[in-house]
Amino acid sequence: MQFVCKNCFSDKELIGFIISQGKSGNCDCCKSLEVETIELVELLDFFKELFDNFQIKQDGDKSLISLIQGNWNLFSSLDCGNKILNEALNQTDSIINNSEEVVDFSDEILENINYWSILKEQLKWEKRYFTNIETLTEDLGWDSFFESKTIINDDETYYRARLHQNSNEDIYPIDKMSSPPPQYASAGRANPIGIPYLYLSDNEETILYEVRASYLDEISVAVFTKNEEYQNEIIISDFTEAPTLYHPTEINKKIKSTLLKKLISRDLSKPMRRYDSELDYIPTQFICEFIKTFTNVQGIKFRSSLHNTGSNLVLFNQETMKCRNVKKVQISKINIKAKNL
Repeated sequence: MQFVCKNCFSDKELIGFIISQGKSGNCDCCKSLEVETIELVELLDFFKELFDNFQIKQDGDKSLISLIQGNWNLFSSLDCGNKILNEALNQTDSIINNSEEVVDFSDEILENINYWSILKEQLKWEKRYFTNIETLTEDLGWDSFFESKTIINDDETYYRARLHQNSNEDIYPIDKMSSPPPQYASAGRANPIGIPYLYLSDNEETILYEVRASYLDEISVAVFTKNEEYQNEIIISDFTEAPTLYHPTEINKKIKSTLLKKLISRDLSKPMRRYDSELDYIPTQFICEFIKTFTNVQGIKFRSSLHNTGSNLVLFNQETMKCRNVKKVQISKINIKAKNL
């Protein structure tokens, strides 16, 4: 295999590189005709750097192709992925024999991202206010892992909901649909007690799941857009953006960033069960404060675990958004599924 093309890949950065550096031709991998192609040899440095971040794991359960596709969707298809990986493995003299070999990330990567589990236990049970920040920044480099950002546009619509405690209650007014005053702000997944953040969703149905609505519950649903009085851009740390791998000399950092953000996003979106303790909030409160401090963003966007159609948004300053209108709805149908434990 000599030539590969933009259609072989899904990584937007790699596709952009092929378009800018390639020439029109026929692809030896996916058989596309008259398309931007590049010699595979020009990508071997990238693949060698990528392979160096994995180790053979006899007792593992993931192949090289499944880890790469599952986390980054680097290739447009498994067929292309297997062909290109096997050719690159042969030409780079990697310790990995083929794309289906069982591997894991290197010990250095695993130690870095697994520190999140250690940190969570420390914050809950050992030390809370004097955590060693230098470990996170100088040793682990976490302050550089949250660079994927997005900007909230003026025409973007977000939603917030409040459950009514009794039937036939009046709809909540606009001024009651934002965050509560500090003295009434309870602890949440992102905010500590007494420090209110604004929790929104980009999907109206998702927000009904997020407030744990039940059958026949009545709910006030508010619409938010950017506050025209807020003159600065609303920059968000985006945990929902498709991660890219094609960052020569930075692949190791991109791998750690993707894996760590997945762990944090899962904890941020985890619903609080009625028998959980507020201590479980502390690690995500800490990491939100860490991101807020070291990346200078106004909030974080992450996937909803309760309704996979939508994403959630937590804003550190509620003045960045403005409630435009409120309507009252009633839950008319609920689907519940269970699994054996």
